[in-house]
Amino acid sequence: MKYLYRIAILFAVMFAVACKKDKDDPIPEPDPEEETVTLTLSFVLPDNGVGKASWEAGDKIIVHGEYAKDQVTVTLSAADISGDGKSATLTVDGLKPYKRTDCTSNLYAAYPAEAVENLPHCFFYSKFNGTNQDLLAACNEGNTFKFKDVCSTLEFTIDESVDVDGYEFYANKKEVVGYEFLQVKITDNVTNLVQYKGSPLMNLTGEIGSTTKIRVPDGTSLAGGFTIKFKKDGKPVKIYKDTDAAKFISGEVIDLGDITDEIKVYDDPFSDDILDLDADGNANCYIITNPGKYKFKAVKGNDITAYLQDVDGAKIVWETWNNGEEVEANSVVKSISFAEDYMILHTPETLRPGNALIAAVDDKENIVWSWHIWVPETPISTNSYGDIFGAACMSRDLGALVDASIDGEMTPAAYGLSYQWGNKNPYPSPKAFKSGSQATVAGTKPEAAPARLTLEEATANPHLLGHEDNGDWLKEPDNTLWANEGKTIYDPCPPGYRVPKRDGSKPFMSGDLFSADGWSADKNQGWFTIGNPAANFPLGGYRDDYSVGGFTHVYDRALYWTSYASSAKVGYGIDIRIGSSAKLKESNKSRAGYVRCVVE
Repeated sequence: MKYLYRIAILFAVMFAVACKKDKDDPIPEPDPEEETVTLTLSFVLPDNGVGKASWEAGDKIIVHGEYAKDQVTVTLSAADISGDGKSATLTVDGLKPYKRTDCTSNLYAAYPAEAVENLPHCFFYSKFNGTNQDLLAACNEGNTFKFKDVCSTLEFTIDESVDVDGYEFYANKKEVVGYEFLQVKITDNVTNLVQYKGSPLMNLTGEIGSTTKIRVPDGTSLAGGFTIKFKKDGKPVKIYKDTDAAKFISGEVIDLGDITDEIKVYDDPFSDDILDLDADGNANCYIITNPGKYKFKAVKGNDITAYLQDVDGAKIVWETWNNGEEVEANSVVKSISFAEDYMILHTPETLRPGNALIAAVDDKENIVWSWHIWVPETPISTNSYGDIFGAACMSRDLGALVDASIDGEMTPAAYGLSYQWGNKNPYPSPKAFKSGSQATVAGTKPEAAPARLTLEEATANPHLLGHEDNGDWLKEPDNTLWANEGKTIYDPCPPGYRVPKRDGSKPFMSGDLFSADGWSADKNQGWFTIGNPAANFPLGGYRDDYSVGGFTHVYDRALYWTSYASSAKVGYGIDIRIGSSAKLKESNKSRAGYVRCVVE
């Protein structure tokens, strides 16, 4: 019985070995008695002006037949190399040719030897331990090896004044740019420069030379171009970006020439002095209360998985001080950039209270997504105010620079930015008490679009207010842009907050507030209060949906949105009209009102 068991095990092992045979040829047993041969071999470099220019003394080449154990390392001497350096000829001992019926080539060569890691049974393959190297491979034609470049070459020069010592190369659309290993097959009738490949590499690194050459595997296509990040002492300091599609073909070169003037300063999002604005979550609005450098992930709203595609840079769309003063450009946000899927912004050394709209853009300056940067003048607090919303709320409207005061005429700094129902994009507030004009801006002035917008048009043009008289701002109505069920990617509130949901049982949303206890108002000073302690609401009017012109009733009215919409044209909001009523009601979505953010 034991004998039969051993026989079964033996057959199982033999079957497993048989299954591992190369699909091109069965594995013959090596013949220990097979004699080696001595041949005078010539090694010829590619005549294409790309890659290795000439042989040098000390260059090492691997020559092999069927088995790696029999491969020979050839070391060139100066006497072996031709005058022009393009070829080298020498006598090589100990060769074991690999004889086959499907090709006449029987020896295979690869350079450089230190990059070759052939499998024990290597057949006609040459395996390299990486791709960002000057790799050459060949089969014999008689006693001559005419090498082929395994990779394509990207080369460039930079001026010595650019103080960098290394680079990182990667694709703008995150395509593969190299492999941990690459095995090629070259015979007299087959050339496959990516026969087998190792784990993909998303970036390539190396040192800067007088002419820097980056090797990319044959057939690599980068639809969105590539980026070269330059480093000094291991830290990224400069960047070069090319957004043209690139195709890498073996033996060809993409010559960028001198790119010194096209290199830009790199804003490293992983620098220790850059602070996370999204440490508490992602959103369409971020609050800044101290000067400095900040970053947040470039995603759509609060969806951490919704990374943006085709982003090439960043820009400031507009800035406002929430009043009628002439706004100085880059006073609220000093500079903005995009790197490594992060938006990065720098403030002035002294904060200037105000609001800014910043955006990620593609290579044609089209806006991909935008965010609101809120720099308040005084601290924002949170309170339940007697549970007037059903959740604790901010002490001021979204975008207001100060809390509203009931002592004296309302200051424009207390007016929040205005919003159409379901739209994440903010628009300036009134520039003064009882003024119908919007606050001044530096940058692209927000204005009414000639008609309704698609969601894509609104995203790409956040300065436009789509409209339809007595209707929606959106061409295809969508009642889910904001939602009672939870915060959405179009919610305009900062991390941890959301547009309040409709709840008719809460004081601010229950019937006519003028029939309830605990409220007060003054249209001569432009305020309304409710709750205990009292929550102050500035009566900033609203931007009318009729032609979406200027603001109206900036002293005795205000519209505060909830996240609930009841039909294609209207959403629910608290419509305050001093002398008339103050209650939760339907309002046209294209009307621009205010948002008092509540805790999620």
